Amino acid sequence: MRRFGIIFILFALVLSCAPASYRTKEAPPPPPQVSYPAPKEPYLFEEGKTAYEQENLTRALDKLNRFIELNPTSDLTDDALLLLGQIYLKRENPFEAQRYFQKIEEEFPGSNSYLKALYGEAFCWYRLKDFARSREKLEKLLSFSIPSSIYVRAQTLLGHLCVLEKRYSCGIEAYLAAREKSTNPTEQAVLDSYVTRAIFLINDPKVLEDLSQKYPEGIIGQAIQVHLAEILIEQQQFQDAEKLLAPSFLTQLTGSLKKKAEDLLERLKLAAIKKIKIGCLLPLTGKKAPFGLRALKGALIAANAFRPQPKDIDVTLIIKDTEGRPETSAKMARDLVENDHVQAIVGPMFLDTTRAAAQAIVESPVPLISLSQAEGVPQLGPYVFRNCLTPTQQIQALVDFLISKLNARRAAILYPAIPFGRRYMKLFWENFVEKGGEIRGVESYQPTDTDFAVPIKKLIGLYYTKERWGRGDTPSEENGKFQPVIDFEVVFIPDTYKRVVLVAPQLAFYDIVGVTLAGVNTWNNPVLIKEGKQFVRGAVFPDGFSPKSDSPFVKVFVKSFDTAFGEIPEILAAQSYDAIRHLSILFQRFPITNTEELEEKLKVDAGFHGVSGLRYYDETGEAVREVLILTVTRKEILPLTPEIFPKSPSDSP
Repeated sequence: MRRFGIIFILFALVLSCAPASYRTKEAPPPPPQVSYPAPKEPYLFEEGKTAYEQENLTRALDKLNRFIELNPTSDLTDDALLLLGQIYLKRENPFEAQRYFQKIEEEFPGSNSYLKALYGEAFCWYRLKDFARSREKLEKLLSFSIPSSIYVRAQTLLGHLCVLEKRYSCGIEAYLAAREKSTNPTEQAVLDSYVTRAIFLINDPKVLEDLSQKYPEGIIGQAIQVHLAEILIEQQQFQDAEKLLAPSFLTQLTGSLKKKAEDLLERLKLAAIKKIKIGCLLPLTGKKAPFGLRALKGALIAANAFRPQPKDIDVTLIIKDTEGRPETSAKMARDLVENDHVQAIVGPMFLDTTRAAAQAIVESPVPLISLSQAEGVPQLGPYVFRNCLTPTQQIQALVDFLISKLNARRAAILYPAIPFGRRYMKLFWENFVEKGGEIRGVESYQPTDTDFAVPIKKLIGLYYTKERWGRGDTPSEENGKFQPVIDFEVVFIPDTYKRVVLVAPQLAFYDIVGVTLAGVNTWNNPVLIKEGKQFVRGAVFPDGFSPKSDSPFVKVFVKSFDTAFGEIPEILAAQSYDAIRHLSILFQRFPITNTEELEEKLKVDAGFHGVSGLRYYDETGEAVREVLILTVTRKEILPLTPEIFPKSPSDSP
């Protein structure tokens, strides 16, 4: 049997803990090898394998599927199934991938691909958030005597699973088991970082003390001591925290742990109570009130309006209703600066009201953080910033994901002939080509269309048939029709979910399958799953916020929002929350005494990770942010971006 390695890119963490017997008992070997007949037309497999290695996934799918049709059982069939599973993982379709891995497990138990297939199944079920099945496959894999390379991957995945269940001690044990077997220094360093991060997720001092007794030395003991100091600072026990961060201890630290300890010492120096006033300019009445009210809810959560204020900071929110009118916005902005003496203003939400507010306070060095998506907002004044997911940020993140993660190189664009569609079409085209991709076709449709046959046929060479005759193409002998020319791996559709659920089934009708559907954040609605069904499954699109995120910051925000308002927050609430929360964090971490200093600190990467992706602001005033890539599964829309553990090539054990 031929052996091929599996490259799995871990985007997040996962679920439970391996029984102790896996580490103490001698495990049996996997099922014995079985002989299979020689394959028919093996060149199909070789061509498929070569296409896979050259990142031509569409061709690889075609060749490997044809090979399997001819060889349901052969010496190479399990290898072909393994490659197909890898292809669908590269295309971010773990549902399809696991079907191929499962087939190896069920029909080829004696093959060299068997153990890799078990790991592949565990990984796919984890990606699909079916943690029970993921655990089941991992336990089966770890019950065998397996090579060290697979053992390291399995235990690392097991550690992630434990962490997701908040069984942090179990996760640490799994990571340490993986590290003990690992011989790769880079891999060992990543596993150390996983252990450290698991420790910093434990908030029970008793659990930390128990771990400290079990692992008193090395990186575990150091991480525990630093984290205990952090907990003591949060509990206002400053003297005890300072003892843990003694100079003699700091000399032992290196890397991120040392920086963390130094940051904590800085916080100890700034432990006095700070009072800040933040103005909010939002449309709370009038036609635009629904938008303003959503943002207001996020702002209230950020200002701790429904719970006691932290002991080290006192945030006062001064809310003004712009009524959605520029003149009112200007008046309210002046009032906030001249009479209320705010240190910063969050809002307005639209271009005209933002321009009016910025001009009204242009002489004042009070930062104004607009929530408008319009082009050119940060250029409206010297102290104007903007926290909003822009079209440019969306497309840059989407294109980067398609090319660097999915290895897509050829795309087609199907867009509505309106300013919105043209804007996104142009952005996608420019960014995709700039990143080394190729646009194979661009077609438009009218916003009122329900039949998309003509633009679809134009994309796949079924409309201009005379030209195909002229090129020497001939129709199929079976039905006398030309076959579609699907020479792209991505179809980009910059439209709303209401239109996408009409377009997607018609793409499938014309045999445009096996390609990735890509869109923008206007796809982010549960109706996309309900009405798009299997035709949109596996689609990807960017957005700034997902309540399904695994980020602990998002979970806290969603829980607080639901407790206060009895509903799940949307991106407008997340953006206003981040704008105010970021300001509060800056005042906590830095000795800011005036608005000029605040303006400078807004442009500093202070380690803030907002729920809408906000990190800090660049020199132009634009937000530097992390953009989520979401995917459509059978039941829900989920983020693909890992958030608790760092991105690294070694994240894929």
